[in-house]
Amino acid sequence: MLTILNSIPIEIHESFLKHAEVYNIPAKTQLVSEGDQISKIPFVINGRIRVFKEDTNSGKELLLYHVRNGQTCFMSIVASIRKTKSKVDATTCIASQVVFIPIKIIEKWHLDHPEWTIFVLDTFMDRYCELVDSLESMTFDTVEIRIEKFLKKQSTLNKSNKIKMTHQKLANSIGTTRVVISRLLKKLELEGKVSLLNRQIVVHESAPQVKVIKLE
Repeated sequence: MLTILNSIPIEIHESFLKHAEVYNIPAKTQLVSEGDQISKIPFVINGRIRVFKEDTNSGKELLLYHVRNGQTCFMSIVASIRKTKSKVDATTCIASQVVFIPIKIIEKWHLDHPEWTIFVLDTFMDRYCELVDSLESMTFDTVEIRIEKFLKKQSTLNKSNKIKMTHQKLANSIGTTRVVISRLLKKLELEGKVSLLNRQIVVHESAPQVKVIKLE
């Protein structure tokens, strides 16, 4: 809980603790689906939530941002302020401990505490920067580079070089096809950058150097 209290304005600490609903949520649990009516706002004590848009026809996904320790979901706050349904999906990446605060309490903070408004704006800027990074990668990077960046980021976030993910799931996350992912992963494996196991990808820190012997 201290992680969140250190990040939110001190003026709302008492109200936060009074109304906090704490849950331990397993990995890969769907918290919000597009079209849901938001009734509570999540704050992550420990863990990580993935917020994304999914094309229901193709299954492709666009990662918007992650909600990490001490953070909250900006899109949920927006939906609560505008009293609209969710425009995104959100799932836990790993087992997470999450606090939920009822919308009516959030609305009261908006009215009574300008410090909360500043916190919301800061949250917006953080998530906006993440979104810009994602769009830049999709626009300017090749699919191969996007795969490498994605795998390295997942390795850092999970604090492990072993990533449990199918080729189809990776394809959905990157926004391409499974065939393209399989081909490029095989290329990366031949270059020594990854090892491919059953439903698992092992990311190597650096590819082994190949010594070239020049014959005179």
